[in-house]
Amino acid sequence: MGAFNRLLLAVWLVQVCSSGKLSCFSTTYINVSYVNPVTNRTVWRREEIGLYGIQSPTNTVTGTVYLAEPIHACANNTRFVRPSGLEPWIALVQRGNGCTFTYKINAAARNGASAAVIYNNYGTDNTVIQMSHPGTSIVAVMIGNTHGMELVDLLQNDVSVTMTVEVGLQRDLWMSHYSIIFISISFFIITTVTVCYFIIFFAQRLNNIRQRNHKQKQMKAQARKAIGQLKVRTLKQEDQETGPDADACAVCIESYKPGDLLSVLTCNHFFHKACIEPWLMEHRTCPMCKCDILKALGVETEDEQQHMPTITSDSFPSSTHESTPESPVHSDAASSGYESLQAAEQLSHNEHTHEGLDAVCVDVQPHYDNPAFENETRG
Repeated sequence: MGAFNRLLLAVWLVQVCSSGKLSCFSTTYINVSYVNPVTNRTVWRREEIGLYGIQSPTNTVTGTVYLAEPIHACANNTRFVRPSGLEPWIALVQRGNGCTFTYKINAAARNGASAAVIYNNYGTDNTVIQMSHPGTSIVAVMIGNTHGMELVDLLQNDVSVTMTVEVGLQRDLWMSHYSIIFISISFFIITTVTVCYFIIFFAQRLNNIRQRNHKQKQMKAQARKAIGQLKVRTLKQEDQETGPDADACAVCIESYKPGDLLSVLTCNHFFHKACIEPWLMEHRTCPMCKCDILKALGVETEDEQQHMPTITSDSFPSSTHESTPESPVHSDAASSGYESLQAAEQLSHNEHTHEGLDAVCVDVQPHYDNPAFENETRG
């Protein structure tokens, strides 16, 4: 909405600038020459000190300067003391005293002036403004108070002053009317694109945060499911884990005591149940060997299930021979650690009396993500 209002303002400025014959900002070069009564030498100076009015033509005007009486040119009987003749001349008038610029300029035009130079009020130094004077036809220029008072002093001392008014720099608001519209439309487009970019950026960022939070919740749910499948063991007085040489819990660094509940992971590492469950909810891996309990127990996330290829019976070649029944697929991953643990317990009770049992223990050794712990488990 703000960009649209700025576009309307730009169009309004085009209309204002187009209402006169001159561009919005046109400076004026003032050439002043006179004979110094003290040194009897001609003084000449050229300065860019004026500003054309909005409705003023941009013609170059040269002539002798005459002062208005009264100096504000607001009276009905305003006159300019000058010799009769057809030579062009320029009127010097002071701003203010209750009448408009149009009245002052038309008063000079009625007396035959080719241009009207209006100097600013007292106390404004050399500040100038752009005059609005509809209904005039001659050149109208404003100069600063300081420059105007210098000319008044010369004229009141009967010094003849000649002035030439020339067009200075054309300083439009945007150099041309078409540039105003072009820049306004460009600014509107850039603003719209920028706003759209930030909307898309923040929408994508919020979507990524929402997906990340959903994935974290999903992973925690899967971890909670996997924790429910872990074996829980209660320590007894005669268990070797309660002895003086037993290892401490790697999470809380406290020794095991009879009656403690232990959770046994798929890698055969065990910890306090109250210690390891919060850890698994956040990390889902063994603190010692980094074994992933989700993979070891066959617990899959939704993303893995979506990307897993579907296998049908048509994908395999037909066979006429019968195969030996096999255990369920999840037993290879989910139960490997527990089979090894159960086999080890049977070996300790039977004192290795059956040689075939050793072969079974070798066949069902768990899969280790970290081979460094293999010897420890076998021991």
